[in-house]
Amino acid sequence: MSEEQTIPSLEALLDDMMHPNPRIQEEAAAVMAEHYPLEALPKLLALFCHDDPKVYRAAVKGIGFFGCAAFLPLIQLYETTENQTARRCCPKAFVQLFKNFPNKPFPDEVMTMLDQGIEHPDAVVVQGALMCLGQIGKQDLKSEEAISILKRALVSDNIALVYSASQALADIPNPKAKEALIVLLSNAEEPLLKEAAESAIARFDNLMGS
Repeated sequence: MSEEQTIPSLEALLDDMMHPNPRIQEEAAAVMAEHYPLEALPKLLALFCHDDPKVYRAAVKGIGFFGCAAFLPLIQLYETTENQTARRCCPKAFVQLFKNFPNKPFPDEVMTMLDQGIEHPDAVVVQGALMCLGQIGKQDLKSEEAISILKRALVSDNIALVYSASQALADIPNPKAKEALIVLLSNAEEPLLKEAAESAIARFDNLMGS
């Protein structure tokens, strides 16, 4: 049997996305990205609305195999969907893309979405955007832009946002991340924020081996 004949159908692979075994789900997504990229991408995005968390989480991880082709469809879904779960999934899918394809060019619209995402009223969307900015901050491409967005978040009146942004900065191996944390420590009046800045600086120093 030839290699082409042994490739499962798209329908069979989509059925595998419903399987409770994460490894089977991941393998199915990888095969879809390789052999059915155009047909499979919108079907995986549609799974972001699925009722089963195991299914939509697998779809989020699966989108990470599709590379640059997934960026604009993800942005469009984020901007147009009325489904809260689907919107929450979008920033998390970007995290997977940046993990799997570091330092690959991506549309400027992604940074615009993330900049707006940290101000979103849905805390899960905010956390996803912060995770994504933290991941971008670790790579060469647009690292300083990600740090700038996180730095602006440090002056928010939302203590939870400031705390989370400080922790994201702590994991970015760039001196500008520490500079932002030092400013936070100097200006913070809330004990919780001072503590957050101190712990983030300690984590950064540990990361850098100092």
